[in-house]
Amino acid sequence: MPRVVIDGPEQRAEIHLADAAATAYGVRPGQRLAAAQALAPALTIHRRDRLAERQALERLACWAYRYTSRISLDGHDALLLELAGSSKLFGGQAALHATLQSDLDTLGFLALFGYGATPAAARLRAEVARRDPARSGELYLLAPIALSDSALDTRTVATLQATGIRTLGELAKLPRSGIARRFGQSTLDYLGRLRGELPEALALYRPPDSYHAWLELPAPCSSSEALAFPLKRMLGDLGAVLSARDGGVQHFMLRFALESARRSSELRSSIGDLCRLEVGLIEASRDPEHLYTLTRARLERMRFPRPVLGIHLEVARLPTFVPRHQDLFGEASDSAQGLNTLIERLSARLGDAALLRPQWIADHRPECASRWRPSAEGPALLRPPEGTPPYAARPNHLLPEPLPIDVNGVVLISSAERIESGWWDDGDVRRDYYLAEIVDVQRLYAGPRQALNASASMAAAGAAAARAGHEQFQLSAGARAWVYQDLRQPECWYLQGWFG
Repeated sequence: MPRVVIDGPEQRAEIHLADAAATAYGVRPGQRLAAAQALAPALTIHRRDRLAERQALERLACWAYRYTSRISLDGHDALLLELAGSSKLFGGQAALHATLQSDLDTLGFLALFGYGATPAAARLRAEVARRDPARSGELYLLAPIALSDSALDTRTVATLQATGIRTLGELAKLPRSGIARRFGQSTLDYLGRLRGELPEALALYRPPDSYHAWLELPAPCSSSEALAFPLKRMLGDLGAVLSARDGGVQHFMLRFALESARRSSELRSSIGDLCRLEVGLIEASRDPEHLYTLTRARLERMRFPRPVLGIHLEVARLPTFVPRHQDLFGEASDSAQGLNTLIERLSARLGDAALLRPQWIADHRPECASRWRPSAEGPALLRPPEGTPPYAARPNHLLPEPLPIDVNGVVLISSAERIESGWWDDGDVRRDYYLAEIVDVQRLYAGPRQALNASASMAAAGAAAARAGHEQFQLSAGARAWVYQDLRQPECWYLQGWFG
């Protein structure tokens, strides 16, 4: 089916681009839309999106960063790359050209190349290749090029053609003073930039520290299977950018714009209904297949209330990618890497809350000193923070809630460790903690014995989840416990946990 991209006002829309099928019908860029529809009645029309074009150029600039650091977007609808310094690294200009062409084909772009000793000369040859794709990537003399293909304004070109000057070579033969006087200094400056006699300052592109990509779907999609292909394409583009800038991604977000947001401008500005999907990794990665596998597993658990019109990919931070080390005789086995991949895939399939790991918190209050966090969020701190005094012994088993006890049932065997903290979150505590040895279980708890056993069994089951079965811990005489005195109520003593 023939397709075209149109530009301009609705009443005077013109053809901006035409695919091969439309060209076969005689459709050409610059034609009025009505004339093109007369030639090809079944024409599929797409409105030109300049913002999407700019975003595509920026993604290509990030990709090109692997070949050169001197990149400019001053070419309006083109990229300017300085390749003279890096062509030898890739086997010469011909080999580098083939590599660039292959990469762009993989990314889904059709590119026309123009080479030159100056930016203006490269632009000019690229413009010639736009009109004659067979000349893409060729080096040839600039003198025979028609003035209509140059960057001179149409009025100057018309004046020159009226005087019989139709090529750049004929223009260059004229006296310089006469060119400046009759056709303006800008015409002489353009010739100077083509020859390299006049320097051309270009703003160099620098990759951003974040990544954003937008893809408007050709048709509404309501199932996760239909979204697989566009997601794979977007993550492939992301992987190419990450590889080019030697970076990785550890967390990214996908926003799915639903059918209530009709216009692309609304979709980009997050107006309308959105469904969000967050994907986290334990370690930074830039493998598109791995990113796609995790995203696909999470996407299968989503249900969209309405069809999806577009997808927005956002990476707020691009950490440095650290590749796996290899030994002298090949790739070393990395069991940790395999475990991380397994955890990421299980979390994506079952949900983040299905796999948890402990994490120490910088808080002196025992009930606030640790928490459970999703394993896919990254490695947790599995040891106390630096600065914890070695004498601050902590029991293996902490009760969910401290239990009131009779202090006459224990013997204190350590000096007090005072903890005063929590004034900032309305959890202010003032306690003196002791190591204690239980001497009389009957007198320990100022209430029914059954309540103590039930609470102890619950705490033991939570603390010994890694053991086979849920062992029932029973407090007995001689066991060591961790108790504290509430300094606000000195007569009140509590059991916080025990060593076992």
